[in-house]
Amino acid sequence: MGLFDIFKSPEELKKQRQIDQLRKKIFPGGNQQQSAEVQEVRELLNYKYSKESVEYTYSYAVITYFTSEDPELKDVVGAILRNDKCSVTREEAEKICGYIEVKRAFKPSSSVGQTLNNLSDADKLFMVAFGGIVEIKRAYKDLTNEGKFEVLLFNSLIALQEYQSNYPEKYENMVPDFFAKLFNQARIYGIQMNANDMVLFVNSRFELYLTEIISFYGGSESNFLMSKTFNCFYSSPLEKNPDVRCDLFEYPMFLMALTQMRNYIIEKTFTTI
Repeated sequence: MGLFDIFKSPEELKKQRQIDQLRKKIFPGGNQQQSAEVQEVRELLNYKYSKESVEYTYSYAVITYFTSEDPELKDVVGAILRNDKCSVTREEAEKICGYIEVKRAFKPSSSVGQTLNNLSDADKLFMVAFGGIVEIKRAYKDLTNEGKFEVLLFNSLIALQEYQSNYPEKYENMVPDFFAKLFNQARIYGIQMNANDMVLFVNSRFELYLTEIISFYGGSESNFLMSKTFNCFYSSPLEKNPDVRCDLFEYPMFLMALTQMRNYIIEKTFTTI
């Protein structure tokens, strides 16, 4: 019992225990998981709102989803908009719902699916790539903004490949919108490159990551280490020629987290679009 619990009624104590139990189910990783996801939502909203404001709105939205057997889009978004403590717009509320659907893997239903149906394929694919950042942060360690952008590029390559394979007829029309969101995220992270340099950098990174993915996961080279990927994420993000050497003590833990993130991107691309 907490210090001030002695001043609470039995009904209040019961309600508080129910809230605590619900929070443990929603955020099994505790405060660290909650903080990481709130940060990702803040980035999705372009840091328009304070951490405290987004934390409240996101938690409220998640709880609304979690406690509804068959959540209707209009009801969840409406609940957010009616809550005076939630200051987001309707479009932003729908973005938050879309993030929850992608990140939380709620049981699909026709009503919840409306949340994502309101978004373009570029929006949904970007959310998948963006959501993978939380996966590697949770499984391994945190990243700088530059490192997050490198991870976003890695995830984007995988997501784009999966999308092109599954929806070849829609790929060319979707790509420009996706890259517009990618380049906008670079600006949010404070990465200073002109448009031409950014295009050249993204292309070079796609080539690097594709080479390492094929060499490692494709089994084209035995005993291959994804050392450049490790260094791009953590040691020297945005470096033009990343080192091939890496910390061999850290590498196994990094590789497990990387594989977990890659599987997440592949699965979510298939189930979300």
